[in-house]
Amino acid sequence: MSGDAAQAGVPIPRRLTPREFCDGHPRTRVADLRDGDEVVGIFIVHEARRAESRANKPYLRLVLGDATGTIDAFVWDEIERWEAACVAGNVVGIRGRVGSFQDRLQLKVLSVDELEAEPSDFELLLPTSPRPRARMEAELDARIASVRDRGLRKLLYRCVGRGTELGRAFRVHPAAQRNHHGYLAGLLEHSLSVAGSCEQLVEHYREQGVELDRDLLVTAALLHDIGKVRELKPPPLSGYTTEGRLLGHIVIGIQMVAREAETISDLPRDRLLLLQHLIASHQGRPEWDSPRTPQMLEALVLHYADDLDAKLNAARQLLSGVEEGDWSAYDRSFGRAFFRPESATPPEPATEQEPRTPELGFDLFAGEQGAS
Repeated sequence: MSGDAAQAGVPIPRRLTPREFCDGHPRTRVADLRDGDEVVGIFIVHEARRAESRANKPYLRLVLGDATGTIDAFVWDEIERWEAACVAGNVVGIRGRVGSFQDRLQLKVLSVDELEAEPSDFELLLPTSPRPRARMEAELDARIASVRDRGLRKLLYRCVGRGTELGRAFRVHPAAQRNHHGYLAGLLEHSLSVAGSCEQLVEHYREQGVELDRDLLVTAALLHDIGKVRELKPPPLSGYTTEGRLLGHIVIGIQMVAREAETISDLPRDRLLLLQHLIASHQGRPEWDSPRTPQMLEALVLHYADDLDAKLNAARQLLSGVEEGDWSAYDRSFGRAFFRPESATPPEPATEQEPRTPELGFDLFAGEQGAS
């Protein structure tokens, strides 16, 4: 309903919730769609634009999606009636019919309802971290509490604590638009994984006689991508903000950390400077949009832990669905395809006579690897 109607006193009908829209109908998921299916589904509008057919008839071209994928959709009739609801980022209830064109499924939309979705609905509508959210949030709380440096710990509570608006955004945001961890809670998953790797490397290199500043490194690992909560649009929207396009997440993150640190008397300025250097240099190279190259041991560790986690996540996604003994599709960012070898034959159980492998003082694969 138009703003004029609202101002004239005409009541605006309440939007349905996703549950009310389905009203007993099984929810149709993108991954389950087949040619000829009748659809009653809840989707997010990823793209929407008006176009004209060769006969100069206007229509709406949409990209609709949920947690299982996306599909091209078209509104051919009564577009003026449905256009207002078809806005990127809107959660909509769709009734329609699946067809096929040039061997690709597409959806003919018969009706559109703009729905009143809650944040909890987004996990059904957007790709989400495979790690349970509650477990990751508990791990983040524990990581924050483990930092003994009082000033850094206070900064972490301000930036990613569950009681702050910034902390709540950090826990649901994607880490990227598409390259790695580009799904709900991807930023949380990635940051925890990098922090876990850094923690293990601190212990490993301590045994080699190299002392690293554990609190500084773990704090930087948790905050190195904090600027992405403003670089990327908040869910359910996708894409970059104007601020993100102009400044990038590293510059934004340095600004955010500086602002949150202003009133923390326990955090000396020179200590804050070291943390900002780790954030500024974590991408390693100027050609990768890093304002500085790593110039501290901790910065070097953070860079490689971050780079490894991002690349491993992207490669794992490429191999998702690839059968053993087969290759992934070619990826331009890597400049290669990846091979999934056949699983190794499990070793025979050790007997009492066989020598036992000495146990390490810590589990190299604890944390993210075991819980994902």
